[in-house]
Amino acid sequence: MLALVKDLSRRLNEAEVAYCHWKSNEHLAAGAAGLTDLDLLVDRRHGLKLQHILCACGFKRFAAPPLRAYPAVEDYLGFDDATGCLVHLHMHYELTLGERHLKGYRLPWEARVLQTRRLEPSLGIYTADPVLELLMLLVRAALKLRLRDRIGRHLPARRRGKPSDFERELAWLRERTQPARVLEEARDRLGPACMPALTRLLAGGHSASDLSDLAKAVRPTLRAFRTYGPLDAPLRAWSRELHWYLDAVNRRHLNLAIPLRRICPRGGTVIVLVGSDGTGKSTLSRTLKTWLGWKLDVVPIYFGSGEGQAAIYRKPLRIAHRYLRAFLGRTSPASLPPDAASPASARAPGGDVQPDGRETLRALARIPWAIALSLEKRGKLRRMIRARNRGMIVICDRYPQSEVHGFNDGPLLSHWRNHRRWICRALSEWEGKPYLQAVDAAPELVVKLVAAHAVVSLRRPEMSPRGIERRISAVQALRFGATTKVVELDASSSLEAIALAAKRYVWAEL
Repeated sequence: MLALVKDLSRRLNEAEVAYCHWKSNEHLAAGAAGLTDLDLLVDRRHGLKLQHILCACGFKRFAAPPLRAYPAVEDYLGFDDATGCLVHLHMHYELTLGERHLKGYRLPWEARVLQTRRLEPSLGIYTADPVLELLMLLVRAALKLRLRDRIGRHLPARRRGKPSDFERELAWLRERTQPARVLEEARDRLGPACMPALTRLLAGGHSASDLSDLAKAVRPTLRAFRTYGPLDAPLRAWSRELHWYLDAVNRRHLNLAIPLRRICPRGGTVIVLVGSDGTGKSTLSRTLKTWLGWKLDVVPIYFGSGEGQAAIYRKPLRIAHRYLRAFLGRTSPASLPPDAASPASARAPGGDVQPDGRETLRALARIPWAIALSLEKRGKLRRMIRARNRGMIVICDRYPQSEVHGFNDGPLLSHWRNHRRWICRALSEWEGKPYLQAVDAAPELVVKLVAAHAVVSLRRPEMSPRGIERRISAVQALRFGATTKVVELDASSSLEAIALAAKRYVWAEL
């Protein structure tokens, strides 16, 4: 049990708040460990007292978009400082349930559920009476049943699979209840028409036909408690289901700046990770995305010029460099020193300038590379700003900067600012615009990963000692605006220690 959950339950019990974990108590221990959601039903008259307790425990409210929100349900996330785990609370003020992706019914049973709640001694959390929980489980499953679900239950692959969550919870609750008590409660709440189907379900059956019969029996009784009309309900359900599929595709493939899960009502947050090669920026970026993306809208953006995500128009240049590397040298166009951007030369012992054909070619190749990077950074900055404006969290691996020119995500043509040819001056000015824009669009948090020279050398043996020192110094020299919080983490530590420290700083900014 996480210390955060233990603290929350203790405070709720001491304040005598009327609450209980009203469903899925079969895996309540997993919820107390932060592995799944906690669904708490709370007396709405204790709402103000509840807000004080959640604030004292460090829980923060997040808002679901309209097609993912449900009436009388709020989302809260808490951070367990010792483990770095997030705890997700579904705070229910009413019993909202029903069809998949809709929950179009409200059962007026809240008072009864809270009156009959029980304290789970091993966890110190109040739970619903198993009799009422079993009855609500069967009603929920019956109302969720669709034609495609009835067909799917007859497929061979479905029959050979593991027990579903519903089947597991049903078996767990049967062991803790007596059928006579469940039937008595059902007769009082749903009427006698549901008795035949409910008797079969309590006797051990859970076929689609039994659930369908129960749905037909309870719908007339629950019709008065419907939230949506007969025409409005299916349209809303289909819209929500489409929204759910779009969210899955966006998280896995597109990463568009469109809120589809949950956003921060206090405003979006941009988190930037900077550090020399070999400090673990990309690994930490993926870790934070997985951690926050469990429940929130997260947009990952790679601002570098390496093997990360690249615009489609820069990919041919990257492929060309890969094939020409043997001739041009292993140095990438973005990491060349500034003086390599003009036709380079080598001096003979007598002092005469001897042009080097490879240096000249590398300098010429730097121009389209700089233009492509500038275009790409423009687009990524627009996506970052839109995501933040919409309340989303943006995790940036690297960030455009204008302090160190020629490498380390800085402008590559800045040495042309005072060039005698106007075309060179114009190119330098145009290329530098997104780097200046990045200063205005300052992030909320910058995490600098700093490692000793020996550590980076061990992790990146292909880098020269001078190159390593140059990058470490450049990262330490970077400055950001007064509104940006900048922290340094020792990248020589273990990944677990770095991730936990970064999570603490990130959570404080949300």
